[in-house]
Amino acid sequence: MKCLSKVAMVGLMFGAPLALSMNAFAGTEIKLSTQTISTASPVRQKDFSVSNTEWIVQFKNHITEVDKKNLNSNGFKVYAYIPEDALIVRGSAAGLQILNKNANVQAVIPYAASMKISPSVGALSSMLTETRQTFIVSLFEASDLKVVATALKNISKNIILNLSSSNSLVVTASRGDLTKIATLPSVENIQPYFQVEPLKSILTAEDVQDTPKGPGDYSDINGFETGTKVMNFDAAWALGLHGENQIVGMADTGLDSGNAAAIHRDFTGAVKSGYAVGLFGKSWSDPMGHGTHVAGSVLGRGTASGGLLHGGAYAAQIVVQGIWSPMLNNLSVPADLGKMFGQAYADGARVHTNSWGSAASFGSYDKMAATVDQVMFEKQDMLILFAAGNSGVDKNKDGRIDPNSIGSPGTAKNALTVGASENLVSNGGNQKKVGELSSSKDNWPVAPITLSTMSDNVNGLAMFSSRGPTADGRTKPEIVAPGTNILSVHSQQPGVEPLWGLYNNDYAWSGGTSMATPLTAGAAAVTRQYLLKSFAKPSAALVKAYIVHNATEMFPGQYGAIGTAAGQEIITLRPNSDEGFGLVNMAKIVNPVGMQLMVDNTDGVGTGAVSESKLSLSTGGHLMVTLVWTDAPGSTTAAKALVNDLDLEVVLPNGQVLAVNDAINNHAFVQGDVAAGDITVRVKGVNVPMGINGKQPFAVVASVQ
Repeated sequence: MKCLSKVAMVGLMFGAPLALSMNAFAGTEIKLSTQTISTASPVRQKDFSVSNTEWIVQFKNHITEVDKKNLNSNGFKVYAYIPEDALIVRGSAAGLQILNKNANVQAVIPYAASMKISPSVGALSSMLTETRQTFIVSLFEASDLKVVATALKNISKNIILNLSSSNSLVVTASRGDLTKIATLPSVENIQPYFQVEPLKSILTAEDVQDTPKGPGDYSDINGFETGTKVMNFDAAWALGLHGENQIVGMADTGLDSGNAAAIHRDFTGAVKSGYAVGLFGKSWSDPMGHGTHVAGSVLGRGTASGGLLHGGAYAAQIVVQGIWSPMLNNLSVPADLGKMFGQAYADGARVHTNSWGSAASFGSYDKMAATVDQVMFEKQDMLILFAAGNSGVDKNKDGRIDPNSIGSPGTAKNALTVGASENLVSNGGNQKKVGELSSSKDNWPVAPITLSTMSDNVNGLAMFSSRGPTADGRTKPEIVAPGTNILSVHSQQPGVEPLWGLYNNDYAWSGGTSMATPLTAGAAAVTRQYLLKSFAKPSAALVKAYIVHNATEMFPGQYGAIGTAAGQEIITLRPNSDEGFGLVNMAKIVNPVGMQLMVDNTDGVGTGAVSESKLSLSTGGHLMVTLVWTDAPGSTTAAKALVNDLDLEVVLPNGQVLAVNDAINNHAFVQGDVAAGDITVRVKGVNVPMGINGKQPFAVVASVQ
């Protein structure tokens, strides 16, 4: 098989977008998370005297840039897309009369209070009107913040304003006040407020106390302890790829002393900058130990261990953002996540790792998830990673981990969400069988899960790792990495937790998707370094696509293909919501086998357009094609998060077409055996209502082996 260089292939790939014929598409429903409204017959607002200023406008065809310009010229501001072919807009009653006369408009309805209250709030029972709870009130306009805050006080003196950001308020209120709050102009959405936690798997002292302890002098180290060996980082290091000139942001409990000039020696020279961004935080030091462990997996130098225990990108630098709150004695995420990520981006971070999230309202696309998507859409070259969570359980006792346990912000569609696979460690950390753990009876009560230890099979997933899909059906997590019995740096601050147990004073064991995520962040930094050989400014979509494309398929998992009823761990080929696309494999990333093709189309495609790429094969093989795009943020009130819908279509030499359009995910994947000849890869703009100048950028990775 002839193998062309990536640079040469990129030159072949950028043809001019082709035009597609635009068939009329009439939306027949407005799909909100709270309800579905039929618009089979045109719906018009009849009362022009109403005080409402926010509307849902549905069009008879896919929304164009011209449609949005017309709205703006008539005094309407566009805020969000709602399926099908609808926009939430804000404007006056006078402008509404003009909308009603527009022949291309299918429906105009008020954006009502009942649409703004998230289903995660639950039923507003009259029995619970006095029950007080904390909520996030999201606004359309930051300029309305003071007005809404004043209006809240007028609704009830008992409403307490806890925090505010540029466009949201965290309030404590009686449930009976929610409907009144929802009637306020500028209020977009109301959802429960959930505390975020470090996503290390919680084990009791009893769970880890009987584990055999090593000598602590590194004489027993075999290379698997850090998790990097399972991911084949050795292949990247052998090529001189250690993360040089890459900067990784990290928001966590902090990093060791919080002083770059006097820090744990594994981070000497590694700190680009550090900030205290937690509530009342004055230092980015780590009083808990979680953040130091996370940072060690990303880029710890391994100095204290003589180079034996270091992170995946151990020549990279880190921007530390301590989100520990000394007042709460817990994590405190800034009210304005966008500002936090922007701070790291300004300091050069193009990869940002986050091992925290909420273990509640599983699968929901909420304010935090939407903010992550907003940041990544605006900064197309910043890849943000989130831990999937540690809420994997087998409550129905069928021997398989139950679906739908991904917490926010891991539900963000643009984020690379990371689940935990097994490391390969037989000494240190936790070595009990799952069935012997204190929480096994409630969470993992039956075989085969109960019969294995947590780090005895690299083909297996950690039983605690959260599974998807999301509430709207998206595949999460997208990738997995070792997250059981990971050895990394131990913070030297007084009172630091031992996590899963100390190896010595410099290193500690731990586990969770918290540990899998920084290892993947290290992989992303090295991947980005590798891609810089061919791309001057690789997009986050390309880095994400290249990592997931080259992942190792884990089907059927550690228990074998023995059937769902008997406890088969993974029941379908990738991508799925157990493993995502599989286990991170750095060997395939830096030493691609067979013919490979990469596209980083930063211009993108608009509605009705097609971008074609060609690949000529001298011999046949197994074809895999992956499409990824960083989508516009979805509305928290919409029934699904996807906004800009692209299709992947691959035409084989024999004329056969492999196509994917699920209209849910912002990725697509096809594979199959092909003969020699020409392959055409098409990316179609099915519907791009909220693009960048009307277009959606994307990345494609294809290989034939």
